[in-house]
Amino acid sequence: MSTNVVLVLIASSFLFVSCYADKKLHPVSARDKVWRSSNVSAFEQKLEQLRKHYHIPSLSVGIVNGRKIAWYKGFGFADIEHKIVPDTNTVYHVASVTKTFGSIILMQLVEEGKVSLNDPIKKYNINLGGRWQSDPRIKVKHLLTHTAMGRWWNWYNAGFSFRYNGAWYGQLGKVIQQASGQSFGALLMKNIIEPLQLKNTVPSLDDTVSFSLTGYDRNAFAKKVARPYNWQARHLAPVKYGYGFGPAAGLMSSVGDLAIYSMAIDEQLFLQPATWEKTFTPFLTPLGATIPYALGWFVRYYDGMKVMWHTGWWFGYSALFVKVPAKDLTLIMLANSQDLSRPFYLTLYPIPLPDPFAVSLNKDLLVSDFARTFWEYFVD
Repeated sequence: MSTNVVLVLIASSFLFVSCYADKKLHPVSARDKVWRSSNVSAFEQKLEQLRKHYHIPSLSVGIVNGRKIAWYKGFGFADIEHKIVPDTNTVYHVASVTKTFGSIILMQLVEEGKVSLNDPIKKYNINLGGRWQSDPRIKVKHLLTHTAMGRWWNWYNAGFSFRYNGAWYGQLGKVIQQASGQSFGALLMKNIIEPLQLKNTVPSLDDTVSFSLTGYDRNAFAKKVARPYNWQARHLAPVKYGYGFGPAAGLMSSVGDLAIYSMAIDEQLFLQPATWEKTFTPFLTPLGATIPYALGWFVRYYDGMKVMWHTGWWFGYSALFVKVPAKDLTLIMLANSQDLSRPFYLTLYPIPLPDPFAVSLNKDLLVSDFARTFWEYFVD
C-alpha cells in the first residue's frame, strides 16, 4: 500500500475515532420518525424479547447513521457469573464476518497486479481434496464467491452454482501469502487495523503467532472478551473451544470498531471505487444466473434497495453485519452464543433436503428474526 493511501486512512481514522468518541451518541436524523424515542424503545424491547427467546446471554447492538454510531445498546451479560453488561468495547469473535476483511486484503493484491481472480488455484498449491483436488478450472474467484464446488448436474464444474464453503474460502490465505510474501494477519494489521486505530480488533487469541502482531498482552486483552456460552440441555453452559484465524474466520472485534470499519467502507477507503463496485456486485454464473454472493459479501435487493450483509456463526459466538446504503444505515450485532445465527441456518422445511441450507441466511437476510426486526423498525 502506498504512503499516500496510508496517510489518507490514518487521517480518516482520526475523524471516525472522533465521531465514535462523542459520548452523546444522539441519532443524526432525530426528526425522522424511525428515531423517535417511542420507536427506538419498541425496537429495544423487541430485541430483548428475541434475546431471551433464543437464550443469548449477551447481545451488543449498534446502528451506524450519518458517519457515527447513532444508537447502541448492550443486552444481557457478557459474563453471566460476574454480571458484566456489554458496551461498545466488549470484544466478540465475529466468525465469518472476517470474510469481508479477507476480501479487502485479496482485492488490494488484485489492484496491485499481484493476483488475478482468474488465476487457477493450482498456481497457489491449493488442493481441495475429493473430486476437486487442484482442478485447473477452479479459479481464485470461485473460492471468493463460494462457487468452486459445482453440482452433480453440471459435472461439478466451478462457477455454475453457489455452495457456501468457509473452509475453501480460508484457502485464500495461501493466495495472499504467496502473492505478497506476507501473512493475511500481517497485511490485515498494516492495511486496515492499524490505519483505522482499531484497538479492539485482533486475530484470535488462540493463534499466538498472529495475535502477537498486535503487540498486546494476551491476558490483558482477554479481559475485554465476552465469555462464550452454548444453550444445551435447556441451560446455558460456558464453552471451551480453540478458535483458529484466517481470511474466512477468527477475527475478534467490537461494535465500536466495526462501526469505524463500516464508515471506512462507506468512504470507499482501502480500494478504488471500481473495485468496491465489483466487490458488491453479485457473481454471475456462465449461464448468466445471479447468485446471492459477491466478493466476500452476501448481496440482495429488497424493495428495490441493495443490501449487503455477512453473518458469523461459530461455537460460542455469532454476528450479523448489515449495510443498507440507500438508507445510510449499518446494523452491527454481536453475541456470545451461536444463536444470533444458528436458528436461521437450519432448513425451514419439515423434511430433510439435499441442501440443508436451502432456506437460510445464506440466501435471505430476512429469514433472521433479528434482521427482520431491524428492517421493520428502521428500514421500512
